[in-house]
Amino acid sequence: MIKFLKVFAILIFGFSSICSAQHLIGLNTYYIQSKISCDSAGLNKKMFADPGYGFGIAYKHMELRNIIGFQGEINYQSMTFRAEPSDNEYFKQNLKYVHIPLFMHIDFGQHSVKALFAVGTYANILLEKSKPETNITNFDSTGIDRIAFGEYNKFTYGLTGQAGIAFCTKVGVFQIMARGCIGMSKMIRMDDIALLNYVTERTCGLGVSYYKPFGKEPYYTKKEKIKDEEPLEDISVTPQEEVKEEVEEKIEDEKDKNAPTEEDLDWEKRFDEE
Repeated sequence: MIKFLKVFAILIFGFSSICSAQHLIGLNTYYIQSKISCDSAGLNKKMFADPGYGFGIAYKHMELRNIIGFQGEINYQSMTFRAEPSDNEYFKQNLKYVHIPLFMHIDFGQHSVKALFAVGTYANILLEKSKPETNITNFDSTGIDRIAFGEYNKFTYGLTGQAGIAFCTKVGVFQIMARGCIGMSKMIRMDDIALLNYVTERTCGLGVSYYKPFGKEPYYTKKEKIKDEEPLEDISVTPQEEVKEEVEEKIEDEKDKNAPTEEDLDWEKRFDEE
């Protein structure tokens, strides 16, 4: 999996070095629900999701008329998982991570509202494991001891994805995204917990982001307003009728020019009298 992450990163940054259509730099924050999953069906039924959060910086590169690109983030993430062995017992564990996701991005739409879809991979670097919050006195009877007292790995990775909507404005791009992660590595070292083969994390949540575009091409095109249609010309008179009217007018003008004047009529009258 580590080799896959290296290849994925090389492809992404190689792609960005070749293309330079649009760059967006921004901030993001999100709310998540997180839980852990293991290969013990009985223990999984006792595990529940608890709220967490994350925030950080992001970079987005778009190519091919701002349709396809990639996105990278560096986030500070707090996740908590909860176990309830019985109705009166509970166990909570909080973990602080540097969360680094890399996405391949597809944006649909060229106007001020875009639909977004992204899939990729992520890496977590453990910063802090807080002291557990619990009222359990005898862990041996619950099975939670296998998770509560295990040694957590400093580095984990998995798959991630997100989908949402972007609103493009004059001041920047605002995004609303649903996001989720599925762990593909072991959170806890199995040397310390022989009864479990794996323990991984699962998260899902909702986030908002703000991006400022920097690029030669605009990130979106304004939707042109439909102009008011000009009134149609009167087609009640056909072209043939118009030509006929013009000819008749010319004939009348010629008749008027050739018609005898009053002076000509006086001369004719005098000639007749003589």
